[in-house]
Amino acid sequence: KKPHHTLLHFESVSGRGRQTSGELSNSSKLSINAPVFKPASVSNESSSKEIPDNSQTVDITSCISNVSPNVEILLCTAVIRVKDLWGNYQACRCLLDSGSQASLITSECLEKLGLRKQKANIRISCLGSADTRTNGIAQIQFIPHFPSQSSFKTEVYVVNKIVGMLPHQNLDLSYSDLFNDFTLADPMFHKSSQVDILLGIDLTLPLLKGQTLSMGEDKPFAVRSELGWVIGGKASSFSPTLHVNNIHLVSDDLIHKFWELDSVPQTHPLTSLERSCEEYFKETHSRDKDGRYIVRLPFNSCPTQLGQSKQTAIRRLFSIERHLSCDPEKYNRYRQFMNEYLKLNHMIVVPESELDKPNSYYLPHHAVLRDSSSTTKLRVVFDGSCKTSSGHSLNDCLMVGPRVQPELFPILIQFRVFQVAVCADVEKMFRQIKIHEDDVDWQRILWRNSPEDAIREYRLVTVTYGTACAPFLSTRTLRQLALDEVKDYPLASKATLCNFYVDDLLGGAGSREEAIQLVTEMQAMMKKGGFHLRKWISNEPSIFREVFIDSQEKEFVHLDDGDCKVLGLGWSPSLDVFRFTVVPDQLEATYTKRGVLSQMARVFDPLGLLSPCVIFMKILLQQLWQGKFSWDQPLPDELRSIWRTFQEELHLLKRVTFPRYVLKPNAVVEVHGFCNASEKAYCAAIYIRCISIDSIRVSLLTSKTRVAPLKVQSLPRLELCSALLLANLLQSTLPALTVRISETFAWSDSKITLAWLKSEPRRWQPFVANRVAQIQELTHNVHWNFVSGLENPADCGTRGILPTKLEQCDLWFNGPDWLKSSTFPNEEFEENPQLQEDMSAEAKRTSKVIMLNVVDENFKVEVFQKFSSWNKLKRIVAYCLRFVKNCSLATCQRKRSFLTTAELNEAEKCIVKFIQRDHFSMEVSYLSASKQLPSNNKIIPLTPFYDDSGIIRVGGRLKNSMLTESQKHPILLPKTDHVVNLIITDYHLKLLHAGQQLIQAALREKFWILSARDAVRRVVRKKMYSMFQKSPKARRTNHGRASKV
Repeated sequence: KKPHHTLLHFESVSGRGRQTSGELSNSSKLSINAPVFKPASVSNESSSKEIPDNSQTVDITSCISNVSPNVEILLCTAVIRVKDLWGNYQACRCLLDSGSQASLITSECLEKLGLRKQKANIRISCLGSADTRTNGIAQIQFIPHFPSQSSFKTEVYVVNKIVGMLPHQNLDLSYSDLFNDFTLADPMFHKSSQVDILLGIDLTLPLLKGQTLSMGEDKPFAVRSELGWVIGGKASSFSPTLHVNNIHLVSDDLIHKFWELDSVPQTHPLTSLERSCEEYFKETHSRDKDGRYIVRLPFNSCPTQLGQSKQTAIRRLFSIERHLSCDPEKYNRYRQFMNEYLKLNHMIVVPESELDKPNSYYLPHHAVLRDSSSTTKLRVVFDGSCKTSSGHSLNDCLMVGPRVQPELFPILIQFRVFQVAVCADVEKMFRQIKIHEDDVDWQRILWRNSPEDAIREYRLVTVTYGTACAPFLSTRTLRQLALDEVKDYPLASKATLCNFYVDDLLGGAGSREEAIQLVTEMQAMMKKGGFHLRKWISNEPSIFREVFIDSQEKEFVHLDDGDCKVLGLGWSPSLDVFRFTVVPDQLEATYTKRGVLSQMARVFDPLGLLSPCVIFMKILLQQLWQGKFSWDQPLPDELRSIWRTFQEELHLLKRVTFPRYVLKPNAVVEVHGFCNASEKAYCAAIYIRCISIDSIRVSLLTSKTRVAPLKVQSLPRLELCSALLLANLLQSTLPALTVRISETFAWSDSKITLAWLKSEPRRWQPFVANRVAQIQELTHNVHWNFVSGLENPADCGTRGILPTKLEQCDLWFNGPDWLKSSTFPNEEFEENPQLQEDMSAEAKRTSKVIMLNVVDENFKVEVFQKFSSWNKLKRIVAYCLRFVKNCSLATCQRKRSFLTTAELNEAEKCIVKFIQRDHFSMEVSYLSASKQLPSNNKIIPLTPFYDDSGIIRVGGRLKNSMLTESQKHPILLPKTDHVVNLIITDYHLKLLHAGQQLIQAALREKFWILSARDAVRRVVRKKMYSMFQKSPKARRTNHGRASKV
């Protein structure tokens, strides 16, 4: 028995290589070129001896791929009617493959037809050099699915599987409308379905008649054949996928998601089918005179197209009888189960007059063993997914329905807040709900007590295990009972709506009296709906003595002191604690990556109480992942030693207990969440703090851990991820707590994370911004605070702890010591320069672009003409350049002080380049492209050149002189320009109104102005004239007359 996924277990047979017997496997690397076939011969003779590997080879190339996104390549399929052992024709779906040199049939289809096969162990070579072997060879005879005189015979090789579902996705119904006027070989070509038979090239080409019709570009085409019009070619699909025929590999890439960052949980709205199923239940359910519910099967398509299923049910009955005959005890339990089914009228015999009723479906059945069950060790489960002659099953036609009960996690959280816990389960819940008489024929079965008896037909008249809608119908009926009886049984109704997980009740009450009332109401309400509760368990078993007076009822009460299982968790009712029992596997084969994953899967801890130990295994598994170890490769010595030590201590976890009840009566309740991260993992833990008059109690409520993603993230980012994990955990936990919460606190030892959470998300890069926004939205009523790393219990879940150390880790069980005191640490932190620098690493890089639209070509001249000072022009340009540079820098890196000399020099160069491009545009274009100026150019005698700054400078013979660079190669400027006049004026003022020659000599140390003498003379004269114009003139005064002597 393998209770987990097969990947988590080891092969029982050693010394043998893995085989893919009967299953074709292609290479995952596809080639869209024409395949190359090797010459091969196929023998039609059967033999009871195995044929050597090199005796015969059948080359089969069959490749299915979407060559572009949202495009499905339709392969040519047809529905044929194959003659079975009893002379009847059954519908089978076949694939016409011109690239195959042999015809194939699946073992399942051959069994359905009842045909015999001859032994033939033949090796088949597939694309990519992958080999497989057949299970035998058989002869089939088939005809088209429509009336026809044509009949065909062929030899087929038997394999376990030919191909996956074709097409890989259901196509739009509009494609079927294109061929309404055609007799199609496969009327349901647009629906995804299995392929039973593959017809090779020896039959495919003769069947095709050559006439082809195209429906347009990127639309399928139709080819006429003896089987009808065959459809193939391109068709739009619902999602871009890549499919490879016959690949059934477990790729390591499929488990990469286990290490990815968790996405924010979202509440998904009901789909249209789920809404339809809910509305259909409301409209069709009813109750009989005894109060028992009657429901209808929610079909999503017409079930009359199901086809024949009786022959398959007969073969499956023969098969289960052969299997059970090898185990008499199991066979006896099987008979007891079926006899009880009949005795309770959960199935009834079909009258002879209705045996040939056309609209019916026969359910095969098989046994499921559950050794852990205290009541039903063996349960018969019915196979509603068994395909009929049409290739469809009953489950294909049924709606699954929405989820109507709470998830497991909130139920367990609520279970921890009841002072008096009450558990029970509904006896045979599915079978207490009747199916409407119009639908019972879709649930027929075949059965007989022994192979010597005649096979009889029965109808299952209740909700049946194995049908797609059974979980929805049962849980929705239980919910409907609670809604219908809410007035008479308010406590029981609330418990049914909030504390049921399928058929298990995990409820309770705040007092003993309330618990008695709850049990009484639950019994009465369930009885009104035809249900019965059993296996009652409580930490206060005395309540049952007052409720169950009848001795027969007491038999259904658990009064032992031993542990029991509640939804998979070990619970000791007498001690009222959760206990974990983990049995380590001591086999040598467990020292592999598969062994680590298998052991980790055995630890069922939905509340995360053992997170420090579980994360130890997760971290180890990730190390194996990063080391690219195969699943069964032995661990290296170092990791092997670590894993052996951990396994040897696993049994010690049974000594670790956690109190179920985490509250105190009449106490003020606070919720404290802690988060932390390391380079290996991050963790979030929630504690309940109950404050009463005499004491304070702190208990671990739940926790979650995640390994760090494979893509390396910085530690501040991982700390932020832990805060998001805590926010999500609080969002899931707080609504489940049915008590009043006075305050909720969140604690982190990362100051960067706390600073991020107090800021605007838009300031940061997307990784940080998105998570900050989510945390702020989820925890808007939560107080975020700082806690030191040594006092953070979430730190225990970030590095992993051995079981021996977990038992002694009081910080994990009870949180930091100050939670039990009346005061909290109140360490405030300021955004110091170091913290700002750490935060700035995640600051959003923004670029501001200023666009200047020059409408008039003289606009630039007008701008410069607004300035009357060279220094002022340089400073304003320097500030503009600083602004542009600051826009591309983080806030803390921007310059805000006085202008520097370097900035002024950069502004001067910027202005000069602008002037040169205005007056020497042709020269700039030539020199920047390293071209020679025309010989008649006026500045040729100056041997100009283009420097590294993009400025034209004057050449000459002073290159090797000891002068400065500006003196050897001055900047070239035009004769007439407002900026040139500003420069000359600036030098004139600096030199205290010196003469023209001195000004010209000073200018040539940095600038070379064309016709400089004229330019300087013009500016100086204008300046001097302005000065004389503004100089004061002596006023002529009238003197008085001289005095007389």
